[in-house]
Amino acid sequence: MNTCELCQKETKNVVSYLELETWEFDFLKEEKDFYSICFECFDQHTNNFIDKEVDLELRKKRASMVNREIQEEIEAILEVKS
Repeated sequence: MNTCELCQKETKNVVSYLELETWEFDFLKEEKDFYSICFECFDQHTNNFIDKEVDLELRKKRASMVNREIQEEIEAILEVKS
């Protein structure tokens, strides 16, 4: 069990830095591959981000870019392990 980086509650949830970049969690200064962030904090931040009236097409483009990056990263990790 880890501590949420935002509210300090215990959490099992972890979020990759790529996903945090997509949702502009710019206030997390320490660079890590994964961050412990509880669902409530993640959900609240992403809802606020969406409420900023960010263009839907831009959000779709960002999501597809991150999904591609995550897939490439997973493939690279698997190559190293084999």
